[in-house]
Amino acid sequence: MSQILAPLRPTMTTPELLQCSDNQYHHIIFGIGPYIADYPEQVLISGVVQNWCGRCIAFPSDLDAGGPSRTTDLMDTIAEETTATVAWENWGVNVNTTVGSLYSILFS
Repeated sequence: MSQILAPLRPTMTTPELLQCSDNQYHHIIFGIGPYIADYPEQVLISGVVQNWCGRCIAFPSDLDAGGPSRTTDLMDTIAEETTATVAWENWGVNVNTTVGSLYSILFS
């Protein structure tokens, strides 16, 4: 692993002068690291309610049945067209962490 990451070492120890989006120059030290999360954190980040399928809209009681794919568009539509309670209980969607809701928080 150290051989694979060796070319990255200089940028993680020596600052580089870069122009940032604010048109100012800043000294940047790059870093790399894993994001380790347990199951509850993983589903929270993904916008899926715990025990629901992360790939499709299958009910927790019948995960083998499958269902429509859990796409970003579908998740956002459910979040927009239903209440938070209905989205949580009927669709397994946490409307507080869908891509659309996070985008509106970050860029509003």
